[in-house]
Amino acid sequence: MKYNCKTVGTLLFCVLFFCLCAFFSVGMLIPGASSAVEGAEMPVLITDGRISDGFGNDFETWFSKRFAFRGTVVDLFSQLKETVFATGNDQVIVGEDRFLYFQDTMDAFLRQNPLTEEELSAIAGALSNLDAYAKDHGARLLFVPAPNKNTVYPEYMPARYRMAQPDTPSDLDRLFAYLGAKTEVDFLDLRPVLEAAKEEQLLYHRRDSHWNGFGAHIAYEAIMEHLSLPMPDFSALPRTAIATHEGDLDRLLYPGTVKYDDNLVFDYDGQYIYTSAFSTEMDMTITTRSAGTAGRLLCFRDSFASAMLGDLAVSFSSAQLERAIPYRLDLLQTQAADVVIVEIVERNLRSLIGCDGRITGDMASASD
Repeated sequence: MKYNCKTVGTLLFCVLFFCLCAFFSVGMLIPGASSAVEGAEMPVLITDGRISDGFGNDFETWFSKRFAFRGTVVDLFSQLKETVFATGNDQVIVGEDRFLYFQDTMDAFLRQNPLTEEELSAIAGALSNLDAYAKDHGARLLFVPAPNKNTVYPEYMPARYRMAQPDTPSDLDRLFAYLGAKTEVDFLDLRPVLEAAKEEQLLYHRRDSHWNGFGAHIAYEAIMEHLSLPMPDFSALPRTAIATHEGDLDRLLYPGTVKYDDNLVFDYDGQYIYTSAFSTEMDMTITTRSAGTAGRLLCFRDSFASAMLGDLAVSFSSAQLERAIPYRLDLLQTQAADVVIVEIVERNLRSLIGCDGRITGDMASASD
């Protein structure tokens, strides 16, 4: 029997394929070689006395998240795609100069799927309700959206991502215009100050979707200046830029390897204390106390404000940072505050719809 090169090549490919499948399957028996990831529960073959129709697809999904040495294999594949083809995965976009971007920011960057007029009205209405409630309780409210990374650093985006109409206003532009024209909500556009400061210092992590310590400090200073509030003498605090930050986008691209990015770190030793059971900067509730002279702060925030935690804590005599939505502005009934900050990243502006749920509910109950 004669075999041509095509037949031999097909045979070798099949053998290699089944050997690899066997290796990664049997390797799951090796302790530590297989690790579960979120949503990787073993599918059930028999359901209600019959074979599940979706078992094949469910098993494929389960196996793809559990096969042996998955982290290493994904890392190698991602390294190949990033270095050779300058591509990432369904969550991460590989830009120039080692910049990574979050896929969820593409709509805002390309001016796609913009906020409708109804959504703009709903967001403005919710913020206006929060503002009125804060004023009724003796506090000043400031709305501060954190710009997406590619809003501040569009120049490192891949050339294939280009707006069809670059002069089209962004959702941030439209929301600020709406708030200014139809509400009394005080807001701060951080884009000008960040775009000016980036000429002197990198303000966002290359391998993360967030601003770094430098960018967060620039944003903090802009907030305090906008509110005309005193700031501590930060020049008296030692600060260093060290590799301490684990990039969220790096983690999505390379799940098997922990990599760290440089970050600005102030030495706040003894400058403030936690009055809550602090675990990480992403705790749902964080409270602090210090000798700060800026008054009392209630801050509704997302992960971007984590890098401002120390700055805010040393500035305000008491600070409470809340991460849940709808915002619990009714906390002002029991915990007095002078300033209320609402911080949210640009890509999540739609999350502001209904963010005043607790407040409007309280108002409705009070009026009954």
